[in-house]
Amino acid sequence: MSEALRFAGLDEAGMGALGAAIAGLLTQGDRVALIGDLGAGKTTLARAILRTLAGNAALEVASPTFTIIQDYPVDPPVRHVDLYRLADAAELDELGLGDGEAIELIEWPIEALPITVSIAIEGAETRGVTVTGMPERLARDVEIARFLPSAGWGSAAREPLAADASSRDYQRLSDQWGRRAVLMDAPALTPPSDSYAARAGIADGNPHAFLAVGGLLARRGFTIPEPLAADPAAGLLLLSDLGDEKVAIGDEPQSERYLAAAEALAVFHNEPVTVPLSPGPFGKGHAPPTFDADLALTEVALFAEWALGQPADDEFLALWRIAIDGLWRGDDHLALRDVHSPNLMWCEDKEGVARIGFIDYQDAMIAPSAYDVVSLADDARLPMPADLSSAVIERYLECRVGLDYGAWRETAPVVAAQRATRIIGVFHRLAQRDGKPGYMANVPRIATGLARDLKASPALSGLRAWFAAHAANLVPVR
Repeated sequence: MSEALRFAGLDEAGMGALGAAIAGLLTQGDRVALIGDLGAGKTTLARAILRTLAGNAALEVASPTFTIIQDYPVDPPVRHVDLYRLADAAELDELGLGDGEAIELIEWPIEALPITVSIAIEGAETRGVTVTGMPERLARDVEIARFLPSAGWGSAAREPLAADASSRDYQRLSDQWGRRAVLMDAPALTPPSDSYAARAGIADGNPHAFLAVGGLLARRGFTIPEPLAADPAAGLLLLSDLGDEKVAIGDEPQSERYLAAAEALAVFHNEPVTVPLSPGPFGKGHAPPTFDADLALTEVALFAEWALGQPADDEFLALWRIAIDGLWRGDDHLALRDVHSPNLMWCEDKEGVARIGFIDYQDAMIAPSAYDVVSLADDARLPMPADLSSAVIERYLECRVGLDYGAWRETAPVVAAQRATRIIGVFHRLAQRDGKPGYMANVPRIATGLARDLKASPALSGLRAWFAAHAANLVPVR
């Protein structure tokens, strides 16, 4: 819980947004003190809370000044209480308040309550509000409650979607007209220059990256979550809903869909990319980072830190620098970075490359074209049959135009090994630091693939020896 959350300059719409946000955090038995002078807006705020809880923007909510208690049979039930006319605190016992059966919104309270909302008149049309006893996320929920009505989705029901490994949250919206959309809640931030996010080129907190990369994909004919409305400064994007169908069904990769994704990558890579990327709708231009040795070393250092529990040693980093500096860069392109099953939607009603819906691409970087192809072929999130992995690569190469196939094949195991090393470190970090152990089930399979890639490339012979000497218990090198 926060000590105090303060909101200044709230007009009527702002008070409504605050009330809606408070309503979303209340549970049965919560008791809320509404404090303020006559005319400050206590009943206005209570009305917004009640209308949100009732799902009825036209719900009649009168002041309970004369009735003292007004009951609302919503779920959970709510009592709107006004104690202004109470002469003696002893009379509270007769009212039956605080029995835990309802949410209670109490104007003019005569005792301290767990949640307090103090409203002060700032001007003729604005109020300042201080809230204590509620989670800090209330401030974020107020931003969302302000944004959705302005986007035309103020009355939509919201359902949380499964969280990913990032700092973003997603909610599916649906309204009375049958529309559906997805709210991306990605608070805007600028990471410190010495942070992992900055050094690895991670774009969490940069909605302009998502909008610019998505704009490029859309112009190339690919399916993306179309931006419907956005407030980039607040880190809020309203996107079209691509549904729930992915290239895998449960843990079963669907061959047709993976091969279609391989074709889509080939079509994308057959056309050059000019950087910086053009501004996306609602956004600004974006200059993706380049996958160079410095970025790659930042990523693989996670393996040493989190999988081995120690800083990366000089030999490990030097060997990776040699491998990355020696990469063929004759077919660099925009790598979406996480092209695997959670981020690839299947749009059966579309044709050609549009059948693949791309999501979660804001961390895109300039890298060898093999990067995304091996990400697809060696899906980090589910077991891939060896024949399907090979078929993905062959289908991709069949669809490429004017490619140096020999150089490409030499590049593929190096970027695959670097990616696998990074992912093992990330999954250990998610388990240890973030309390998300579920990712660890993927680590043995990824480690086996890493061992295969270390063996496949002469450029990785030194690293293969390092893993054998320092991490053979994690990576089955022979």
